[in-house]
Amino acid sequence: MKSVVLKFSTVCCIALLAVSSTFVTSCKKDQTCHAYITVNDTANHKVQGATVVLDANNVGGQVTYHGTTDGAGNITFDIALPAIFNVTATKANFPLMYGKGLVNVDEPRKEAWLTVKIQ
Repeated sequence: MKSVVLKFSTVCCIALLAVSSTFVTSCKKDQTCHAYITVNDTANHKVQGATVVLDANNVGGQVTYHGTTDGAGNITFDIALPAIFNVTATKANFPLMYGKGLVNVDEPRKEAWLTVKIQ
């Protein structure tokens, strides 16, 4: 009888350990949001080397991200805290021209895509 109780206790402990480790590891999911921005000019060509600024007034204060588009006119921002960002794109060889938009990554792990036209 003791061996049956011991075996049952061992199986229960192993099952409990397995279930609890599943819950512990599932709580640590990546909360990073991603914003994918493409910058085009007035002729709808991709703009390489455009400066892109994401700006949001968040609960913890002002949050700003800066970056430059790649050869395909794209840039990706990995955003730690969810927010709604104002997006501004500029290019040095397009004086007095800019593009604006909004990107909404207001939930953890959310992804958003935006095309901004410099005009």
